[in-house]
Amino acid sequence: MWSYAVQKVTNPPARSAGGDEQEADPRGANHSRVRASAATAAGKRRASARTGRGRPSAPTATRRPPSRNGGAKQAPRRPARRSARRAPKPAASRSRFASWRRRALVVALAAGVLAIAYFAWFRDSSLVAVRDVKVEGATSADRGRIVSALTDAAQGMTTLHVQTDRLTAAVGHFPTVAAVSADPSFPHGLTVRVIEREPALIASDGDHQVAVAPDGWLLAGVHPSGNLPQLKLDSLPASGRLGGPALGEALTVGAAPAPLRPLIASVSVSRDFGVVVTMRGGIAVRFGTGDRATAKWAAAAAVMADPKVTSLGYVDVRVPERPAVGG
Repeated sequence: MWSYAVQKVTNPPARSAGGDEQEADPRGANHSRVRASAATAAGKRRASARTGRGRPSAPTATRRPPSRNGGAKQAPRRPARRSARRAPKPAASRSRFASWRRRALVVALAAGVLAIAYFAWFRDSSLVAVRDVKVEGATSADRGRIVSALTDAAQGMTTLHVQTDRLTAAVGHFPTVAAVSADPSFPHGLTVRVIEREPALIASDGDHQVAVAPDGWLLAGVHPSGNLPQLKLDSLPASGRLGGPALGEALTVGAAPAPLRPLIASVSVSRDFGVVVTMRGGIAVRFGTGDRATAKWAAAAAVMADPKVTSLGYVDVRVPERPAVGG
């Protein structure tokens, strides 16, 4: 009973504004004070602190940028491996260089020894001496003597050391021989080819006549075939080469193209026009000197072949770039 009375005194029933009694809140005044204190700013901070200590904080999620391949997972990139180059060992490099240098020295010494042996002994040894000589191209009256001279000169040589100047000197006194060439055949064969001078005209002094080469050499013993231009001389040398004005005439006629040589009737020397070649039909070609005879013949041939030229008495080609004609 005592306790009940105290409870009544402590918590009297509340009245409403109209005088009616209202039932008291069972939580009492203490609860009202707690709510009042929580409503203040300080109370809110303390409540917030108590709530934060009581609940574990959730981990903060970090946003990743969307992948370019539609969300597919990419394999982690591996760091690029750097190729490790091993530095050459100085000792091994020097050893290789020394080895190559020794080899090069040995090769050079061997080559030098072989070269000395070749030039000092083997090139002129009897192991490669010329024994079989064949001569081609000699057709003149002196053919027998030419072959004998070339054979004697060749047998003193070897197939590794052919001396063409010795062969040329062996037949140099034969006017019909213009040049000589040689073709060795290892180990003992040698073929010699003779290039002869062909006659371009006939020189005559009235009693004797002899064939003359295009370079003015007298070709004694050569009997030309066909009609060749005639060169009249006061005196005919016994051998050798023509000289003076006669050499100019021979050089001019010798430079004539092969198709025009049969058309040459005669050749003479004029005080005013130099060498004059008279063609069959009476056309005189004035050359002046024997210089540039080939160009002068080309100019004369062009004029004589021109169909516009109907009457022609002479052709002056002393200046081949400006030929002159007359009726």
